[in-house]
Amino acid sequence: MPITRRTALGLAGATLASALPRFANAAGTLVATTYPGSFDEAFKAVVGPAFAKATGGSVSFTPLLNVDQIGKIQASKANPPFDVVLFDEGPLLNAIKADVLEKFPAAGSKAYADIPEAFRNPDGYAPVVTCQVIGIAYNPKKITTPPTSWDDLWKPEYKGRVGITGMGSSLGTAFMVDIAKLRGGSETDIEPAFKAIQELLPNVGAIAQSPGALAALFQQGQIDIAFNYFNNIALLKAKGVDVEFVAPATGAIVIRTSAQLVKNAQAGQLAVDYLEIVMSEEVQKGLEANPWVMVPTNRKVKFTGANLKLASGVDELIAKSKLLDWPKFQSLRGEWISRFTKEVKI
Repeated sequence: MPITRRTALGLAGATLASALPRFANAAGTLVATTYPGSFDEAFKAVVGPAFAKATGGSVSFTPLLNVDQIGKIQASKANPPFDVVLFDEGPLLNAIKADVLEKFPAAGSKAYADIPEAFRNPDGYAPVVTCQVIGIAYNPKKITTPPTSWDDLWKPEYKGRVGITGMGSSLGTAFMVDIAKLRGGSETDIEPAFKAIQELLPNVGAIAQSPGALAALFQQGQIDIAFNYFNNIALLKAKGVDVEFVAPATGAIVIRTSAQLVKNAQAGQLAVDYLEIVMSEEVQKGLEANPWVMVPTNRKVKFTGANLKLASGVDELIAKSKLLDWPKFQSLRGEWISRFTKEVKI
């Protein structure tokens, strides 16, 4: 039975009935960004109530894509509109370069010790709070034999039924880099991927602006197969949409997403408390549970339900998945995005 938002909120409250990190009452409102779609729903249902319970304060969530977050902070550096921001790996590098973030005080953090090394920032910024796992999403009523490879998207029987995103999203960039590597290129040479995407165009029925919009195309019946994030697809399935997810045989791609402290923000210690709460075992359990099915980064949290399709826990996920070296190619993304926008059209 599909899980309604009211039911989900009740489940989240029950999950968080156990002990949470406790802080001195610091009643106030903190402004934190999320991503549109499943991220925003999950953080409002789980993180917001947990923050209120632990601190006496409240969170105002603002759903925005990465590029919009950076732009708004840069437009008002002295008085930024957010206290905490959410960034994927590539945009995080841009934000660090723009000098709009504060480093994370790891020495005072209890949860930090439970975050694996692969999810810690080498330059001292806040660690990864969730992963977005990229694989193949498909409609099992239209595609009765589950796909096993990225190559399946190129099958002629899927003409006009494939969905993709542009390279402005981390999802689109990660897919293109992986295709390039699998076809003789590298993380800095993605010419093979541009050739492959041109060959894919007869199959492409839609080019979505964001991962959330791409997932919604399954609900609307416009596509039958696409690359996308596991948590987007799991949430759709929980709502009753005919959609499944499978990791390609070459390995799923992991995008590391971190919550970061904004320089000159007004929240002060309250923002640090927010990060501690998001990293805590209790809150990560809440985000991991149905219907959110977000991938935790606290190694104390065991995977359950749909996440068991990926791994039994964080350490196994790291061992069996692909982590891309974003610092190698982030500086090239602007050129890639412009080229993709110009050349990839339907």
